[in-house]
Amino acid sequence: MNVSHPEFNVLGFFVPLSLVAGVVGFVMAWFIVAILERFRLTRFLGNISLFFIALSVLLAGVTDWLVNL
Repeated sequence: MNVSHPEFNVLGFFVPLSLVAGVVGFVMAWFIVAILERFRLTRFLGNISLFFIALSVLLAGVTDWLVNL
């Protein structure tokens, strides 16, 4: 894997590491929001959609940062 342009070779397709981090962040945020909805804790949030987007971006950034350490 090249350090300046990290990519994964998946079945002959080069997938950027930032795309993988974004998908992982999205899935993690989806599970967190699902758990919050299951326990009815989303009633304390003003806008669930905005919270989900912000959490997705935050988790994608943290995932990308942790992978690039």
